Amino acid sequence: MPPPDLPPVLPPPPPEPPSVAGSWGAGRPYDPAGSRPAALAWLTGADWRPALRAVVAPTAVLLLAALIAAVPESAYYSGAFDAPSFGKRLGSSLAMALGALGAPYRLGFETTEGGSSSVFRALPMTVTALWLFALWLGLRVGARRRQQRTGEQQTRRQAAGEAVRTAVATAAVTLLLGLVGGADWHPGGARFGLDSDASARFLGRTTYSSSAGWWEAVAWTALLAGLLAFAVHGTDALRWAAWRNRAVRGWAVAGLAAGRALAVSVALASAAGFVVVAVRVDGDLTGAAVAFLPNLGLLLLGVGSGATFRVSSSIAPGGAPDWQPDPRAVHEYSFFDPHAAGSDWRWSALLALVSAAVLGWTAYRRRLDPADRLRLAAVYAVGLSLLMLVPGALVSTESVLGPLGRSRESGLEDSLALVPWTLLVANAVWAAVGALAVPPLLAARDRRPALPADRGPGEPGAESAGGTPVVLEVVGSEDGRRPAWPEPEDDGPVDPSVWSRRP
Repeated sequence: MPPPDLPPVLPPPPPEPPSVAGSWGAGRPYDPAGSRPAALAWLTGADWRPALRAVVAPTAVLLLAALIAAVPESAYYSGAFDAPSFGKRLGSSLAMALGALGAPYRLGFETTEGGSSSVFRALPMTVTALWLFALWLGLRVGARRRQQRTGEQQTRRQAAGEAVRTAVATAAVTLLLGLVGGADWHPGGARFGLDSDASARFLGRTTYSSSAGWWEAVAWTALLAGLLAFAVHGTDALRWAAWRNRAVRGWAVAGLAAGRALAVSVALASAAGFVVVAVRVDGDLTGAAVAFLPNLGLLLLGVGSGATFRVSSSIAPGGAPDWQPDPRAVHEYSFFDPHAAGSDWRWSALLALVSAAVLGWTAYRRRLDPADRLRLAAVYAVGLSLLMLVPGALVSTESVLGPLGRSRESGLEDSLALVPWTLLVANAVWAAVGALAVPPLLAARDRRPALPADRGPGEPGAESAGGTPVVLEVVGSEDGRRPAWPEPEDDGPVDPSVWSRRP
């Protein structure tokens, strides 16, 4: 009789590995990640390489702008006094270059009799545009490299993380440049044949200083870099969000079209501003005006659109109480009343006409319906108004007299800018003309007689313009009319970029 089947004998389980105790001998398993704070773990665990690579190009733009401004010696420094060294000029130019990111530039001097300090707030938009373009290129390269490596599209959460890292990296670089920028120097009288002691006795001890308000530049840098990084890394996520909502999709299309029209209009206005400067201004100032070409173009476009340009000089808060401003210290110029500026300013109306034509052609080319054209006009007017608020300049000066003179403090403010409410009204009018009136005119030029939708071939009315009956070949029984917006079938995947393409 065969023996009964016995169950197989299983080997004993392997012993558990001993736990790794901390160096303090508490007997608890050691987890390197668990001992770090959440913020430190995020800083050390995230991939910072795309953000660091993207910061290289815009930093090079700022350094190059500072180098170009520091190389030549101005006429003020090449006079009787000694010119500052190249290092001093480079530090001062670097402080000026941070003005492209919203930092005010401070310039002052002190003597034994007192001193004076001036704060200049003027945004060189040429440097700002180049900085944004360089950052955009770096972000695009990083986003494409990541997509090729992983083959996945970034979610909104991942795009937000990249935006935060880019904002932190760019803000850190701006902070470093702000701390390094600026200079202090003492002009001497070596060109008079005087040594340092004789120069101090003869000319007095004078100290010039320059610096930048770096904290404002850091804040604006973080905001601009974060928004641009989220727009680049979150392009696919934003497309899907717009694809699922018709209203959001309409505003997104209007924003893209308005951005392209704004870029073309500002570029043409900047070219016109350069021509005006090259013809009317001395050659020494033409090179300096290159940094402010978009500013000049936006001012010309604003005046041509009908906005009021104001130049004012007033007393600053805390100034001398016995000083009364001159009523003639405020001057306003507009297209309708140019005053002493002359009627040549009215040629700037051509820029307004061209910008309206560009906006209308953009709306016509993208085949926007009336609702989308209304959104386009609103986005264009608001965007152009915000840009026109930037080119203004504000200079505030504060003087303090020492014991050799009558001790007092005085402050003055000089400003030039477009009046906000006038530019908003002017841009709204021209945007309505360009987005609502121009596309129907362009469509009427290319309109052809079409077959009515409720009549078939051979029926009355189904004739061409010359009276010849139109014969249509029926290819299939399916309706060949395409919907205004493609829809996914059975909730399947659809390329979300189709909503932004021109039909």
